[in-house]
Amino acid sequence: MAVAAATVGGAALISPAIASAAVTAPEVTYTLVDNDLSLTVVNNNSTENGALAPRCQALVVNALEAANIADDPTKLLDPTVVVYPQVTDLESLFGVVAGETKTAAVADIPDGMYAVIGACVDPTVTPIKPAFGAPKMITIGNPLGGIDLGSLSGGSLEGFDIMGLLSGILGK
Repeated sequence: MAVAAATVGGAALISPAIASAAVTAPEVTYTLVDNDLSLTVVNNNSTENGALAPRCQALVVNALEAANIADDPTKLLDPTVVVYPQVTDLESLFGVVAGETKTAAVADIPDGMYAVIGACVDPTVTPIKPAFGAPKMITIGNPLGGIDLGSLSGGSLEGFDIMGLLSGILGK
């Protein structure tokens, strides 16, 4: 299949007349040991367009932002939202090409609540609109560690630190 493309300012512009088949989210699995994750991404999208085939990634994101990412994919560029990958360019964000399976090790993730999400993009379609998989919520370490819940003697919560509890839950 021929692909019509022009290069403008270093970016390839692809004619909308050659829109590709729908991009699907990748299969993502993970294993967690202490504060280390091993992520495996399987990109089952078509390889028909070669270098322009859909690209995928497994993302580890702040759990509070997981639902917002689909509505605002620019959050993927925010290091306070994305724990993995560390985004430097499109390839670091979506580095698993169609037909590939890749495994990555993510070490020393801070204690907290996170979501593991698979996403793929079709680089021939602008604006880029990722296809996201369902988030898998994970707890790493002990996000409530060090919080003094006070005494429950006499039915009271004497010494209860609500701000400490919220801070631990939110990872802030």
